[in-house]
Amino acid sequence: MNSNYDVKKLIKYIKALPIAIALIFSFITTYLVLDNNISKHEENIKSIKSDFELEQRTLIKKEVLRTVKQITYQKNLAEYNLKKDIQTRVLTVDKIIQNLYNENKHKTKIEITKIIKDAIRTIRFNDGRGYFFIYTMKGTNILFPTSPELEGKNMWNLQDSKGGYSIQKLSQIARKDGEGFLNWYWFKPSADKLKQKKMYRKIGYIKYIKELDWFVGTGEYIEDFESKIKTNLLKEIQEIRYGRDGYIFIHQYDGVALTHIDKKRIGKNKLLEKSHTGTRPLEKILDIAKKDGEGYIDYLGCINPKTGKAEHKLSYIYGFDDWKWQIGAGTYISDIDTVLLKKEIEFKDKLYKSIASILISSILLTLILIYIMLKLLTFIEGEFAKYEKSLSDHILENHKKDKLLTEQAKLASMGEMIANIAHQWRQPLSVISTGATGMKMQKEYGCLPDDIFNNTCDAINNNAQYLSSTIEDFQNFIKGDHVKAVFNLTKTIESFLHLVENSTKKHSINVKLELDNSIEINGHENELIQCFMNIYNNSKDALEEKVVQNRSFSIKTFMEQDQVLIEIRDNAGGIDTKIINKIFEPYFTTKHKSQGTGLGLHMTYNLIVDGMNGSINVENDKNTSGVLFTISLPLE
Repeated sequence: MNSNYDVKKLIKYIKALPIAIALIFSFITTYLVLDNNISKHEENIKSIKSDFELEQRTLIKKEVLRTVKQITYQKNLAEYNLKKDIQTRVLTVDKIIQNLYNENKHKTKIEITKIIKDAIRTIRFNDGRGYFFIYTMKGTNILFPTSPELEGKNMWNLQDSKGGYSIQKLSQIARKDGEGFLNWYWFKPSADKLKQKKMYRKIGYIKYIKELDWFVGTGEYIEDFESKIKTNLLKEIQEIRYGRDGYIFIHQYDGVALTHIDKKRIGKNKLLEKSHTGTRPLEKILDIAKKDGEGYIDYLGCINPKTGKAEHKLSYIYGFDDWKWQIGAGTYISDIDTVLLKKEIEFKDKLYKSIASILISSILLTLILIYIMLKLLTFIEGEFAKYEKSLSDHILENHKKDKLLTEQAKLASMGEMIANIAHQWRQPLSVISTGATGMKMQKEYGCLPDDIFNNTCDAINNNAQYLSSTIEDFQNFIKGDHVKAVFNLTKTIESFLHLVENSTKKHSINVKLELDNSIEINGHENELIQCFMNIYNNSKDALEEKVVQNRSFSIKTFMEQDQVLIEIRDNAGGIDTKIINKIFEPYFTTKHKSQGTGLGLHMTYNLIVDGMNGSINVENDKNTSGVLFTISLPLE
C-alpha cells in the first residue's frame, strides 16, 4: 500500500461494511447449500433403485464366485494332501521292507518274501480302504491284501477300463525314475457285486526296491476322497449367510438339492417341480449352469422362505462341471423394494435434519463472523500501516527459508538412503552374479547337476529377495513408520545364516552356534538380520585379507536379567586399538572405496541403538584372536 493512501478512510469503510458483507455472504451460502442438498436428494431418489439393484447383483455374484473359489481351493488342496499322504506311506513302507531285507538277507528269497508279506499284509489306512501292493518288475503280483487270489499271477498284460496297461506303466516308472505317481483304473473292493466288476479311477505312488527287483505302492480312489471333501464342503456352505438372510443353494445337474435354506428340500429332486405360474425354475437354472457356465436369471414363482409366498427373484448361477454342481445365490425383488423404501425415508429424514442444521449454523456463523470482524478491525486499526511492509518482507523470507529447508531435507534423506542401499547391495549382487555365471559355465560344459542348479537358483532368489527387503526396510527405518513384532531369535539367526550359506562355504568359514532357542524379542526382525549381515561381511573381509586358516564365525545368545545378549566372534586377528573406537562412525573404513563406504557398521549402530533401544560394543577377543561384538537388546 502506498504512503499517500488514506488508511483511516479505508478503516471507516471497512467498519461500515462488515455486517452487510456477513449477511450477504451468509444468505448466499445458505441458499447455495440448501439448493445443492435438495438437488442431490432429487438425484439420489432417482438413482438409488438402480444403484441398489446393481449392488445386489454384484453381491450375489461375489458370493457365488467366492463359494466356487472355496470349492476349487479345497478340491485342489485335498488332492495335493492325498498325493502327499500316499507318497509318505509308500516311502515309510519302503523303509520297513529295507529293514526287513537287511535283517534277513542271509535267508532265501522265498523266506524273505514271506516275512515281508506277513508284515505288510495287515496294514490298513484311509478308513480301511488303503493297503499296499507289491509286484515284480515283470508284472507278477507278490502282495495283494484285498485279492490274495491274485498273488503269484502275472498281471503284465492286464488292461484297465480305458485300455491302459497300468502294471506296465508302473514298472516303467520304477525302472526309469525309481518312484513316482500314476493315475489308472482298478477294481474297487465293495460288498456290491456290480461295483466289484467296474473299474474306478485311482491315483497312486510306487517305489522301486532294487535289492528284490520289486516295486511297492498304494493308491486311493478319486471318487472316495472327493466324496469326503464334498460332504465337508456342503456342511460349510449350508451355513453361509450374507447380506439380509442371503444363502447359497446348490443342486446336482440331475436336479437333486445339496444345500438350501429350506433343509426339507435337501436330498430331493426338484427338477420337474412347477411354480404357481406353471414354469419349472430349476430346469432353467440348470440350463444356465450346464450350457452357459454362469450368468444371471430372473424368474417368477420361487417361494420366499421369509414370507412363504411365491415372489419374483434374481439369481446368479455358476456351473461347476468337475462335480456337475450348480451353485447359485439370489435376492427377492420384494426385499429390494422394502430396503429402497426404508432408505428413502431415512434419506428424507436426514435431509430435513440437515436443512435445520444448516440454517442454525448459518445464523450462528453470521453472528460469529460479525463479532470477529469488528474485533479484528479494532485491533488492526493502529497496526495496519506498521505491519504491512514487515509482513510482506517476512512472508518472502519465510518462503525462501521453507524452500531451502525442504530441499536440504530431501537431499539428506535421499543421499543417506542411496548410500545405505549401495553398501548393502554389493554382497547380494556378487552372489547373484557369481551364481548365474557359474551355472552358465557348468551348463556349457554339461556338468550342471540338478541339486547345484536348484541350490544356486534358491541362493539367487534369496539374495534378490534380500535386495528388495533392504530398500523397503531401510526406507521404513528412515520414515519411522515400521512396526515392532515378536519373533524367535534363533529362527532369525537361522534365516541370516541361510542368506550367507553360499558365502560361508565359498570362503571356508566354519560357523559355530550356541543359541538359547527360547528367546523371543519384540522388535524389528529384518533390521536385526541386516545388522548380522553387516558384521558378517566385515568379518569375512578381514578373514580374507589376513589369510586366516581354520576360519571361524560364531554366534552365542543368552539372557542376562531382562536383557538379551548376542555375542558375535571371529578369528580374523582383531582390530587395531588405534581405530577400534572409530568403527561405528559414518564413512570410516580401512578398505578401498570399491570394497566399501564405511556405512555398514555405522548403520548397524543406528539400527541397534536408535531403532531397537539397545546397545552394541566391540572389543578384541584374546581367546579367539579376533573381534567380539556384543549386542544387548531389551525383551520388550
